[in-house]
Amino acid sequence: MRDPFLLLDVARDADDDAVRAAFLAAIRDCPPDRDPQRYESLRQAYARIATRRDRLAFELLDRELPEPLDILDRAAPLSGSCRPDPGVLRALLRGER
Repeated sequence: MRDPFLLLDVARDADDDAVRAAFLAAIRDCPPDRDPQRYESLRQAYARIATRRDRLAFELLDRELPEPLDILDRAAPLSGSCRPDPGVLRALLRGER
């Protein structure tokens, strides 16, 4: 699963209200009838970090490797103009290029 902080575009030190506001803004931009798959990923991300306790548990116990898109988002946020192609990034992570 993608990093919930990146999916919701919220800082790791955000409080409960900021996380909820980010979630509501994200689903306003992407309602379930327009893109059900993205909505579901946003809903799951919110469920993982909705409260301070959830965020602490995520930070302490989550041991999943980051997905290529998470690495790409951290290296070059969506607002960046020179983002590499995600396919190229996946190939680089596999050692193919």
